[in-house]
Amino acid sequence: MNVRSASFRDLGRIEQLHREAVAREDDGAGAAIAGADSPVPQTTLVRLWYGVSKALSGLVPVTDSGTSLLVAEDGEGGLAGFIAAQGVPGQPKAWHVTNLCVAPTARGHFAGAPLLQALVNQGVEHSVTRYMVRVPLGHPLLGLFLEQGFSQYATEQILFRDDSGGAPRLSAAEPVLRLARREDVGAIHLLYLRTAPSHVHNVEGPSQKAWMASFQGGCMTRLGRDDMRHLVCERPGVVAWAGVRAASQVRPALLCLMCDGQDARLRDEVVDAALAHLAPGPVSCVLRHYDSELIRSLQRRGFEVFGSQLLLVRDLAVRVRAPEPVREKKKKHAFAHAGLARSLPAPIPIPLPSAPSHANPQRSSRSSLR
Repeated sequence: MNVRSASFRDLGRIEQLHREAVAREDDGAGAAIAGADSPVPQTTLVRLWYGVSKALSGLVPVTDSGTSLLVAEDGEGGLAGFIAAQGVPGQPKAWHVTNLCVAPTARGHFAGAPLLQALVNQGVEHSVTRYMVRVPLGHPLLGLFLEQGFSQYATEQILFRDDSGGAPRLSAAEPVLRLARREDVGAIHLLYLRTAPSHVHNVEGPSQKAWMASFQGGCMTRLGRDDMRHLVCERPGVVAWAGVRAASQVRPALLCLMCDGQDARLRDEVVDAALAHLAPGPVSCVLRHYDSELIRSLQRRGFEVFGSQLLLVRDLAVRVRAPEPVREKKKKHAFAHAGLARSLPAPIPIPLPSAPSHANPQRSSRSSLR
């Protein structure tokens, strides 16, 4: 099995393999899941709405320095599979696996592991230490990712409702939500930290800058600059956030929700106020497993769970807390004069005995005469 970087000459074969994989999914019973051989970052509903992305626009551009596209060839030069990844906004050391597609042959079955290993090795050369991927629940490639060191950190539920032809929705008598301003971004980030478990926001938003670039496709960085309306609820402080985007000819309306606390009445008021900003028609909403109360609130309003997908992550760098050094008891030191261990008293001089006067009488007499 030969795994190498893709070139422009491989784009035709890559697109053909991708089309064949999509055709197999459409022919089988995989309409409710993203695909048997190609997990992608878009939700299942969005892929289905866009016609399961049957063009190369859904793949990663080869010319982008922050992306990677690898192909696996069998011994006969045929294409056994490909894998694509792109950089995560706000996290320069993270890649998101956007496509993994293998051929429906025996050689293609064994191409998944070499492709993932080659992608990780290439990422190490670019100082990448984190790899993330979204995989539909029950996906055939889920076991492959788990064998390669990926672990689950969240689950997404995709909810959908279509009430086309219904009466226009009426807004609440008392305004519960107001339009968000740029200065509300910090409060919305704190709301995210309160509602999401620590192991989730450590992966997705280790800092406010990284969270703004990656949360809901970077919608926070475009607050007030695109067609998405941001709404907040204050009681006091920001306790709920809603993002609504009107439907277009090629996509349903989008609803995003975050709500703090256990107040069921407030939660229902926020959901009703957010839905009042959307016209009758198809609406999609993606919520996490820790938003179970919001999921039940939407189900009571006609939403159905369209699909589930797992969020997996693999970290190469493991953070270990260094052990603190053992502090020894300080010994008491005695001060002494430099060079002397102990000072001694000065010695007492001993006087020498003087000579007697009668020893040499002649010499003494001579000295006296002089």
